[in-house]
Amino acid sequence: MDTRASLPLVPLHLTSLAILTPTNAPLYVHSFTGREDELRHYHLAHAAIDVMEERIVMTSTPTKPADSYLGLLFCMEDMAFYGFQTTTKLRMILSVALVDAMIKDGDIISIFRAVHHLIMTAVNNPFLSLPSSFKARPASRTESVHGQLLGSAAATQQASTDELPPRNEKIINAPFTSEKIFAAGPEDIQEDWLRNSRRFQLGIRRLGDLLSGGRN
Repeated sequence: MDTRASLPLVPLHLTSLAILTPTNAPLYVHSFTGREDELRHYHLAHAAIDVMEERIVMTSTPTKPADSYLGLLFCMEDMAFYGFQTTTKLRMILSVALVDAMIKDGDIISIFRAVHHLIMTAVNNPFLSLPSSFKARPASRTESVHGQLLGSAAATQQASTDELPPRNEKIINAPFTSEKIFAAGPEDIQEDWLRNSRRFQLGIRRLGDLLSGGRN
């Protein structure tokens, strides 16, 4: 008989989340226990990378890629670290507080999928690919600027009205390649895309509030 079946289920308490590029460069590190723990959690997540790489090699073959959910990577101090790799090889490391109870893989997978959805929502914005030199006037309605349709939110994000010429003067932007605006891959994602996304930040904060182990 599996003795784990008799263990009581308790609310999860998230402690940290790290999002990495396919080359293991950090895109986003968040500590659910406070900003003062962010550096510590960053180093612990970095220690999980080697275990994640080994797990990917062990669970993949030339004809079968590694499973998205890499399971429990290791336990250190008072936390358990879990790994997840998306189909585009974006990697996530989640840590939860250790408890004297069974932590269900299904719950961890649901958290990873929720974070993945937040990432996709944040980065699927064609205006993020515009060069930093691009300028457009904020507008209350959608207007065309040199063939590009810009909404008020996107225009506001790209430039401050203080830097723009008077409204009766045209804004002329330097030509830029537009072929990748709607085709950003995981290697194109930038750290500030997630940091500056209000929806992403709010979603992560709500996850932390929801899964705080009843400690709020």
